Amino acid sequence: MVVERPAARRMTLRQLLTHSEKCTRDLIEHLQATMLPRVADFRDLNRPVRRKSHYPTVVALINSLNKLGETSQETHEMGEYLFERLKEIREHARRERMNRA
Repeated sequence: MVVERPAARRMTLRQLLTHSEKCTRDLIEHLQATMLPRVADFRDLNRPVRRKSHYPTVVALINSLNKLGETSQETHEMGEYLFERLKEIREHARRERMNRA
């Protein structure tokens, strides 16, 4: 997933809030559409009662774990990006408050 990263310093507070809201929705969608199915697949493979196969191969477990790791890394990057935007919103609001005082 490619995240467009506009220049946050040039964005107004309203634009920052709107962009952060979009990033939040993207993160939620990523968790629901990608992360949860991969966690469920990995869980199904390593449970004592297996639905897909009575004896999953080590290769299947490793592949599932690798996919889960990649998804986790993507989720972490999206979360970090959102956290940075939220910090910029806080700083922008603080500067506005100081300018009005």
